[in-house]
Amino acid sequence: MTDMRAELGLWMEKVETILTDRGVLDENGQLATGIGAHFPKEIEDTLDGFIENPIELIALLKISREARDGRPLSPAVLIAAHLMAREILQELEGGESADDSPLPSQR
Repeated sequence: MTDMRAELGLWMEKVETILTDRGVLDENGQLATGIGAHFPKEIEDTLDGFIENPIELIALLKISREARDGRPLSPAVLIAAHLMAREILQELEGGESADDSPLPSQR
């Protein structure tokens, strides 16, 4: 059985790196100044259907950090965050489907 917490942490670290490189997050992993209630158009288009606004992203980041730190999470929250992180990372890395591209832990 895979370690969902470890995968979630790994995937969200990669998501954070990508979003930092694209100016959505600052170097501390917080929303960059000026983001406000809307993502830049490129990110909004990429995340369409997964994350609708920066507030939802902050919630997913918080959950992933709690998982990474070993804090208790309900199984439903962990599973949902794990699935979202997988899909978001794939979209940010180029929009490949789950069947076409191995995820970081599968390489």
